[in-house]
Amino acid sequence: MKKVIFTELFEQYRLPLFRYLMQMCRNRELAEELLQETFYRAMVSLKVKDVLQARGWLYKVARNLYIDSTRKAKAEQQMVGRVQSAYPSVSSLGDPQQELESKTRQQELKEILHMLPERMQTILYLREVQDFSYKELALAMNLSESQVKITLHRAREKFRYYDRIKKGDEFDG
Repeated sequence: MKKVIFTELFEQYRLPLFRYLMQMCRNRELAEELLQETFYRAMVSLKVKDVLQARGWLYKVARNLYIDSTRKAKAEQQMVGRVQSAYPSVSSLGDPQQELESKTRQQELKEILHMLPERMQTILYLREVQDFSYKELALAMNLSESQVKITLHRAREKFRYYDRIKKGDEFDG
C-alpha cells in the first residue's frame, strides 16, 4: 500500500519538483541529486494522510535541501549572481527576431528573479509557476498564510521594481 502511494507521489511530483530545483540551483546534476534525496526522505519519514500535505511537504524538503547545498557550496550572494548561460538556439520556425526577443525577455525575467532574496524567489516561483495555494505555501515555507501573502506582495513589488530598472524606466536622482 505504502509503495503504491510513494509511486504515485513520485510520478505526480517528480517533474514539478525537478523544475523547481532546476530553477533554484541551475545545475542539472545538483537538481537530480536533490530530487533523489527529497524522495528518499519521503520514503523514510513521510506519513501520507493527505495528498495536499504531501505536496507541500515535498517542496519544503526540496527547498531545505537546496538551501543546505548552497550553504555548503558557496556563499548565498554567489548563488544569487549566477546566470544561466545556455539556451536553445532560435527556432527556424516563425519569426526569428520575435523568438530572439522572447528568449531575451525570458532571460531578463530569470535574472530579475535571481536578484530577489531566496525566500521571495521561492514564494514567487511556487505561487506563479507551480500554482501553490497560500495554504500550501505556508506549509512549504514554515510561515503563516498572512506572512506568505505579505512576502508574496513584497516579492512582486520588488520584482516589478527591478524589471523597471532593467528596462531603464527608473532614473537615478
